[in-house]
This record gives sequence, C-alpha cells and structure tokens, in this order.
Amino acid sequence: MKKVGIVTFHRALNYGAVLQSYALQKTVSSLGAECEIVDYICPKITADYKPFRIYKNDLLKSFAKSCVMVRRRAKRRDAFKSFFNNYLVKSKKSYTPQNIGELKNDYDLFISGSDQVWSPRCVGFDPAYFLTFADDRQKYSYAASFAVPTLPDEFIDEYKKRLNGFQKFSVREPSGEKLVKELTGRTAETHLDPTLLISADEWKKIAVSKIDKPYILIFTANPAVSLVDFALKLSKEKNLPVYCINDAPHPVSHGINYIVAPTVEEFVGCFKNAEYVVTNSFHGTAFSVIFNKNLFVEFKNKSGRNIRSEGLLKSLGIDREIVDGNCNETEINWDIINAQLKTLGSKSKKYLSEIVNME
Repeated sequence: MKKVGIVTFHRALNYGAVLQSYALQKTVSSLGAECEIVDYICPKITADYKPFRIYKNDLLKSFAKSCVMVRRRAKRRDAFKSFFNNYLVKSKKSYTPQNIGELKNDYDLFISGSDQVWSPRCVGFDPAYFLTFADDRQKYSYAASFAVPTLPDEFIDEYKKRLNGFQKFSVREPSGEKLVKELTGRTAETHLDPTLLISADEWKKIAVSKIDKPYILIFTANPAVSLVDFALKLSKEKNLPVYCINDAPHPVSHGINYIVAPTVEEFVGCFKNAEYVVTNSFHGTAFSVIFNKNLFVEFKNKSGRNIRSEGLLKSLGIDREIVDGNCNETEINWDIINAQLKTLGSKSKKYLSEIVNME
C-alpha cells in the first residue's frame, strides 16, 4: 500500500478549500492508499487569516474593521478547527518552508491539488505547492488550478522550472491544459474538482441544516457586480426569503438575512436545503451542481472573471450566467448532467487509481 501526501490549502479558513481537501483525501483513501494531508503551514495563508489585521496603508479603517470582525473570525476559526480534527487525517508533524524537505522520505508520492495551488498570485506563489521539496519521481498533481487563463511574463521562467519534474499533470480547467503544454511541452488531463467526486448522498451525511423553510441562498467569494440585485429580484418573483453566507460587516437592510460564520457542516447544509442558489464562487457552483440546485452564477466580479465556474458550467451545458443583474431561467436536465458527472468522475478516479497503484 502506497503512502500518499496531499499538499493543499487545508489550513485556509475557506469552505471550498477545506471541503476539497477532505474530498480528495477521502477519494484517494478509497482507492487503496494510505493517505495523509501534509500539515504545511503556509506563511501567506497564516497572515491572511489572522484574527486581528492591521494594514499600514489604512491603519484607522483596518483597526476599526478588525475590532468588529475579531469575534466573527474567532468563531470561524473554532468551527474550522473542529472540522480539521474530526474529518481530516493530517501528518503527525507540521511543516514550514524551512523544514518541509524533511518529509520526502515519509511518503511514496505527493499530490499537489486541488484548488488554486498553481496561481501566480494566490498564497504568494509558494513553491511548496509545486512540490519543490520532493524528488521528481514523487511529484504528481490532481485538478490543480492556475486560476487564470494566461500567466504574467515575469513568472514564466519560474513556472517552467517548477513544473519540469512532475511525473503526471492533472488540472481543473481546460485553460490549465493549454498552460501546461506551453510551459512544459507535455500533456495534462482535465479532471473534476474533488468535491464533485463524492455523491450528494455522501455529502448529506455531514450536512447540518439550520433553516427549516424554503429560501434563496447567496454565497460570494469575490465582490459581486450585480448578483445581489438579481437575488433580490428573484426573491420578489418567487416570494422566498434570501439568506447570505457572509462574515463581513454589513448593513441590516435590503431584505437579506445573514448567516455569520457557519460551521463547515452547516455550510454544506445551506446548499443542500436551498431552493435557489445565487453565487460567484467556484465551490458555491460545485455544491449547487452536486445537490442539483436551481443555480445562477455571476462569472464577472470586481476582481476579474471566474473562469473556474465558467469552465465547469460550460462543460456540463448549463447556461445560467448573471449579466447586469439579469439571467434567464433556462432548463437544466439534471438526469443528463448527473450522467456526465458520473462519466467524468470515473475518468478522474481512474487517473488517481493509476497513480496510487502503479508499481
């Protein structure tokens, strides 16, 4: 039995990051491997999720916001810690950039992924997510995301160096296939995000429900453009209340009910029980698909464009893009889509099985 180490964003206090970590570990273990998540402490992730954050360029505003947010952040931290302890199998030791090289003899192979592990901006372009500490024979990826369709010129040479030793490439978006080809001259396969490898029935086992009436759910990962306006129009049309998962300070207005710092299990439950989902998040999109929800997705946001959600919905033939506060409620044939997901899931699991079972 091979021992596999997953290097991913499991320490981020981010629902999608933690749930994809859980899903990938669960899937790899089901294929006959001994699988652990390498407890890597990424400096950028640690800095991003400090309970109290003061920024030199805006001392007063950041101090005031931190005073408001400190309890909410503490509540979220406790909720995620509980999930880590109950659901994730981690390495016995924690690692930092200074000592991560010590672990390469403890595992037969490493998998980098999923999530935005190969983004040029996310988590400070940390080399650990490119497995630079491992021997070439140990390096594999699964559904790794660059998060962008093109790379800044100043990163190209470093990307070529970091990706050169990988044995196999698996990416999450078709645009990633193109980038791997340009950078290495080699072929990558596109596979499902790990959350989509686990059935809705399996996700229901960990879901915790907090709302006992029909509702519209909003979940955003980036500042929305017109998504909220659309959700409020939908609320009037369907005569349903709107609930929004949001820890940030917000005005108590606009007819929106806020769900502050839900546990990871409650987050899953929010999607399971929603009548409609309005989102600009990749994992918000993924869990809407998993539970066959009537979803509407805004690809454009104030930070750019979510090519990850766009790629997933296009691959499944779902046309539900919110543009300028409007979206047509086109038909979604979930029987066809679930069959597609089953086929894509089998392909994804075959790739992972070949890695963990090869001689």
